[in-house]
Amino acid sequence: MRGARNPNHAIAASIAAVAFAAIAATFTFDPVPPGLPGLGAVEFPRLVSAILLLLALILGLTAASSANEDDSPRISSRAWLIFALCLGFLPLVEIIGMIPAIPIFLLVAGLLWGGTPWLTLALSALGMGISIWLVFVKIFRLTLPKGWLGSMLGF
Repeated sequence: MRGARNPNHAIAASIAAVAFAAIAATFTFDPVPPGLPGLGAVEFPRLVSAILLLLALILGLTAASSANEDDSPRISSRAWLIFALCLGFLPLVEIIGMIPAIPIFLLVAGLLWGGTPWLTLALSALGMGISIWLVFVKIFRLTLPKGWLGSMLGF
């Protein structure tokens, strides 16, 4: 008789695949001028991905607890929609740019999640977009992706 499969292996493999994809994507980044302080556009994603790989390894080596069908809740359709929204975020950034994509993502995710009035979500999403713009563009002087629409409009 075969024992139950360890779900940690599949989860760890999925996390590792995402981390490897993120590391591979950093090889397509534009070069950063030498001499800039701190972690650059290549180093930071690689550091985060390396941490994810380490955590995936730890998870993969962890024994699974015994579980039955009653222990695991059904994944709601909203959760799948949020997951799809997360997958759609990067293409949205590629089209309209990072700064407008963040508030749109936060607003739509909040509406899908439910429980918060849309006006509160809209103000929060707008505030987050402005905050990210102030911190990263104005203070740190980083160039965030403008998307092909932003480039076309001259932003």
